[in-house]
Amino acid sequence: MNKDKIFSKRNKKIDPFEFNAEVADVFKDMLHRSIPSYLSTIETIESLTKQYIQPDSNCYDLGCSLGTATLAIEKGINVEGCKIFAVDKSQPMINKCQTNIKNEATHVPIEVINDDILNIEISNASVIVMNYTLQFIEKNKRQIIINRIYNGLRDGGLFLLSEKITNENKIIRDQLTTLHHDFKHKNSYSHLEISQKRAALEEILICDDSTTHNLRFKKAGFKNFGLWMQHFNFASYVAIK
Repeated sequence: MNKDKIFSKRNKKIDPFEFNAEVADVFKDMLHRSIPSYLSTIETIESLTKQYIQPDSNCYDLGCSLGTATLAIEKGINVEGCKIFAVDKSQPMINKCQTNIKNEATHVPIEVINDDILNIEISNASVIVMNYTLQFIEKNKRQIIINRIYNGLRDGGLFLLSEKITNENKIIRDQLTTLHHDFKHKNSYSHLEISQKRAALEEILICDDSTTHNLRFKKAGFKNFGLWMQHFNFASYVAIK
């Protein structure tokens, strides 16, 4: 695993964060050292897939990056006739994803697509995953995506959403941020790296609070939805059609 050192040197100018080749090359390390309970999220994707997968249906990993969630879905499929669509608009991420999938002994067809998820038609789905993806999409387009997900799901289908969230209460919001920064520092990120990455993401990663996420689920048509895990300011939700 290549170590993330992208922000280890002081820069006079901090460019906006991009999912480019440099990031793709160290993204696995970045995820594990930056997102609390990341592995638990991946393991739960596999477990939930086993519960909600339906025969002859489609699965979607929207914002698949390296394909880790895609492979978790694949491992959870225990019925016949399924196909997985792994979608990401970053070509470097797609290249890594394709390599990672080729290196695994998969038993379900996986189509890797380099495109914006807003251009993807979702249909006949029983499992859909968005793992830390919605937060990078323009706010005025987020409800559109959740609506498409709801409409593309079969009855009884599952949508799993993981996001970095904010809190309406400033004291709690600041405390969660401090805990997250401490987590990253314990994972060998320097204060300089934490500060510079935060600046790079400032206009790129825009968080919502839990109330906003719940309202989106409700507006889309979901009646059964809720938080299944939160670790500091990172949260995972499930919604069942």
